[in-house]
Amino acid sequence: MKKFKLIIVTMMVIIPLLVTSCVQQVTEVPETEEPVVEETEEVVEEPTEVVAEETEEEVVEEETEELGPVLKIGQIGMMSGSMALYGLQQQRGFEMGLKYMSGGETDDQGRYIIANRPVEVIVKDDEGDPEKAVALALELIEKDGVELIQGPVSSASAIALTNVALENEIILMIDPAASYFMTGLYFNPYVFRTSRTSFDDTLIIAKYLVENVGPSFAHIGIDNAFGQGSGAALKYSVEQFGGELVADIYAPFETTDFTPYIQQAMDSGAENLFLTWAGTGYITLFQALSDMGALETMTVGTGFGDNASFTAVFGEDVVGQVGLNVYHYTVPENEVNDWLVENHFEAYKDEADAAINAYPDLFTAGGMASAIALATALEATGGDTSGDAMIPALEGLIFEGPKGTYHIRPEDHVCEQPMNILRLVNLDPDLDDDGINEYEFFETVYVSEYDELGVPCTLAGDYAERCGDLPTVPVE
Repeated sequence: MKKFKLIIVTMMVIIPLLVTSCVQQVTEVPETEEPVVEETEEVVEEPTEVVAEETEEEVVEEETEELGPVLKIGQIGMMSGSMALYGLQQQRGFEMGLKYMSGGETDDQGRYIIANRPVEVIVKDDEGDPEKAVALALELIEKDGVELIQGPVSSASAIALTNVALENEIILMIDPAASYFMTGLYFNPYVFRTSRTSFDDTLIIAKYLVENVGPSFAHIGIDNAFGQGSGAALKYSVEQFGGELVADIYAPFETTDFTPYIQQAMDSGAENLFLTWAGTGYITLFQALSDMGALETMTVGTGFGDNASFTAVFGEDVVGQVGLNVYHYTVPENEVNDWLVENHFEAYKDEADAAINAYPDLFTAGGMASAIALATALEATGGDTSGDAMIPALEGLIFEGPKGTYHIRPEDHVCEQPMNILRLVNLDPDLDDDGINEYEFFETVYVSEYDELGVPCTLAGDYAERCGDLPTVPVE
């Protein structure tokens, strides 16, 4: 029997939360030093005049410290259900980003101050439902008075929100949703992203698979925007290196019996089987692959995903394998990531879910990157959130975030960023047995430069000419 070989590649694994957790708003008030009073030998002859002068200085100081109006930001994510872990990471990462960019400075209500405006984040759970995402966004805009929107987790929800952004002329900063459709077919000038795209996932590893395993690929993906976007990106990527996608197969998200889909992939004769799945069905899918012998006849690929679900999916037979990862807190070597790791641990080490969520996870970095990008633009606009001010401030923005350097392309608002190739060396999440999982699973094989992958421009219709000299996906 052919020895089972598993190569980890691109799509993110999502397993339900192992521990039900509730995000609490944590306000850290920065320490203040007592004012130093310097002694002087000068004799004051007219104390009444001195008192008057000090009073004037105090009034001036109070006036200069007066803050602008509260800035309300609406955050839409999947805060419950099978992807609640991702919503949690998005929410906590965004809060960490606000703290970082404000230097920890808050107003008297504990709100971080950006561009001299206290920031209030209003979080809404769309449950992964696009219609609910739209309704929540409109409620946030019309009732709550939000001036910016961040999120969501679901790519289908993100696509639906692009039209809300356009009709209301409000900036939508997307993360963690990964489909390239939002900055492609459904692009408009108010839509930006700090999340990577499906092309980031496939391009970095496609060359390795074609050269080291074989040129033919089958793909099983969820029949939604995320899965279909991944399939298109896989086709483009493998063809860049001489490969071919011979079977592109989609199954409903609610699927519990994967037998016909796996059989179709095996019958295609493909050497590689690429998986794009999310949610609780992932374990069922992997079990079916094993039962049907697909793991022995094909090289099956998936991704190094979130920390909490990792050991539930992968076994000891995978140790030593190389695969793709979007973000793992142990990989980046930069000051922003160091700050994130330290402050995230301090903020959440005493929470009820600290055993599994004390350290940043897969999409924590994305939430923080969104906050950094928005805060940087707000500082440039003086707190003006209008499209006329924010669009030019965000287009072409280069900033340092947890993964390293990020670049928001002015042409299509795709966010170029580093991606990781890692080797799995350990499956024990708590090596020091202190009751808190450190998840030190990997050693770094390669980290790409932010601008080396050549993510194609997928703008269409009236916006297609904005692609300029960027690589594009051929129109069939």
